[in-house]
Amino acid sequence: MKFVTYAENTTQLEELSILVETKRIAVSELEVIVGTTAISRFSENTVAGLEEMIALNQKFKLPLVLEWDVLQQESLFQKNAELVSRLPLHEFKAIRLQDPGALNLVKEKFPWLKIQLILENGNHNYTGLTRWSDFLGLQLDRLVLSNELSREHLSKYAAELKTDLEVLVFGRILLFYSPRMLLSPIRKVEVQKNIQDLNIEAYGTSEESPHAGFPLIENRHGTFMFNVKDLYLLDHLEELRSLNIGAVRFDLRFDDSFGHLENCIDLFEKRIKPEDILEIKAEHPRPVIKGFYNINKTDVLFTKLKNKRIQRQDDNYIGEIVDVERDQQMALLIKSKHLSLKSGDQLQLVTPEGKTKTLGLNIFSDTSGVGKECATTNEVVLLPFMSGVVAKTQVYLIHKDLQ
Repeated sequence: MKFVTYAENTTQLEELSILVETKRIAVSELEVIVGTTAISRFSENTVAGLEEMIALNQKFKLPLVLEWDVLQQESLFQKNAELVSRLPLHEFKAIRLQDPGALNLVKEKFPWLKIQLILENGNHNYTGLTRWSDFLGLQLDRLVLSNELSREHLSKYAAELKTDLEVLVFGRILLFYSPRMLLSPIRKVEVQKNIQDLNIEAYGTSEESPHAGFPLIENRHGTFMFNVKDLYLLDHLEELRSLNIGAVRFDLRFDDSFGHLENCIDLFEKRIKPEDILEIKAEHPRPVIKGFYNINKTDVLFTKLKNKRIQRQDDNYIGEIVDVERDQQMALLIKSKHLSLKSGDQLQLVTPEGKTKTLGLNIFSDTSGVGKECATTNEVVLLPFMSGVVAKTQVYLIHKDLQ
């Protein structure tokens, strides 16, 4: 199994070479993805910087993989094609592609160059993966799979597909992409000559759920939104190895995560156990999740969507908890059109898991913190915090009052 990571500059490339020299990881087990801003979605490296890394690697002899994963319209695509053609492609073990146009160009113009096909945003099914594998034939080096696939699917694909497979085991989860610049108008960035080279980072809040803190990035390629939690499958490296997954990727480009490189390599090489490096989770700026890895059935989510506990509209139904701030407060949206909430009411709270809790309402306030005696339809009020209550908890009046 290959250890796949990114190097953004000569300093990071040097650090990787030192880990090889000191036998922390064998060069045969390592792959280093490199790129440049023009052709890579998140790289901040210049073409000159990439060429410097290529020259330096003449000494290190690390297996480099060129990343060309941007999706662009025809005019920019042609410029990128020219740029890639000018690079010393023989210095790369393979090239990573996502755009079908780029894929076809490399297939026709550089049939000797191995291709790692990025299918993270589609082609989750076996038939689609097989078609791509057949289309590229011997030129295909690897299929980069979506993190939405479960262990069950990964096991099936690894057993039945002839091509090596790669999965992300640590890094951000991309939720949304648009080629439009969505942040700069909001930030009122002044028009300037080099505006396309300006990266803007922010955090977003969902209007459809209580979740907040979505990392947002706008760069020359568009706007990207990531999950509030990052993917973390470091506890399952041995299992992935046993499934014959060909490569595992560690995306350490964000949040100064490159400092976790040595711990990740030690885990990969079985020198330490996951429970021995709890500082990765503790120091990481966001919570981590296992995503879909442990999901055994693709229709599990539909059960939650149809959960009767979050859809009931009984006569004494008053509303829904839309946000919970731990140890502080809970936000209740009044949904009933004929019931009002009054100080002194007794409430029954039913969580999405079916747990029932009772709350005696002595005091509540509006969102600005001003105390209220009564609240009606579409108002949001703040209730005292109650342990075990989460968003989507349904709220009912125990003593129904239709006045």
